[in-house]
Amino acid sequence: MICGCGSGFVYNRLDWLSHYYVSSQVTLDRPQSRALQADLDDFFEWHRRSELPRYARFLDQMANEARVPVSVAQLDAGQREFDAFMRTSVTHAAPDAARWLDGLRPVQVDELFASLAEKDRKARAENCDASPAERRGKSAHRFIDRVEEWTGDLSRPQRELIRARYAALGRDECKETGAREQLHVEFHALVDRYRATPEFADRIAEFAAHRPVDVAERERFMRLLADINHSLTPEQREQTIARLRLYAREMRGLAAEAT
Repeated sequence: MICGCGSGFVYNRLDWLSHYYVSSQVTLDRPQSRALQADLDDFFEWHRRSELPRYARFLDQMANEARVPVSVAQLDAGQREFDAFMRTSVTHAAPDAARWLDGLRPVQVDELFASLAEKDRKARAENCDASPAERRGKSAHRFIDRVEEWTGDLSRPQRELIRARYAALGRDECKETGAREQLHVEFHALVDRYRATPEFADRIAEFAAHRPVDVAERERFMRLLADINHSLTPEQREQTIARLRLYAREMRGLAAEAT
């Protein structure tokens, strides 16, 4: 879901941004570029009409529940619903993705994954030089910034709670870079094995929608979110609810623009 400042502006340009990103990774001829743009236009038209109203209802439900402290079970249910939204989108997009990838020449497939590997190498050089403690501290700082986008300024005890608990999760940019590298390697192997086969689209959908989850880490993260939620002042809670309502209205406004 697209949340943040100017979400409507960003959403209305996602087809162009997606085309720009892909075409910056692989050299396309004119028919391939047009086919990619047509597939993206179709996808986002479907997404605007079918999915954005669902997102709006989900955000309103979250706002209703946020009036009182929420439980780990509620947060986990929300995460599972969000995951279901992503699976729906991936399943819808997979046939077009398979058809488009089938249309690439072998040299273009090699170029695409070489470009992704080069981006991964640059990300590793940028994100993995610091010590693990420094990386965890930086990651916790970024997370605090994201929380404050929803709640407004946090108190010192709230910040200390997040620093201690988030650092214990072991999340950092280097770890995320490694996971992304592995994802690209596995997807490259899938493309090489199943491209131009009848099951290619199903394999893409399965790959994208069913990534492994560290259940223990996810539970710790949900408990952290619940503890942050329980620590909110009335003013912070109202700001969070107002932000959820705002995004719900924006989703409905974007959906109303569907042709």
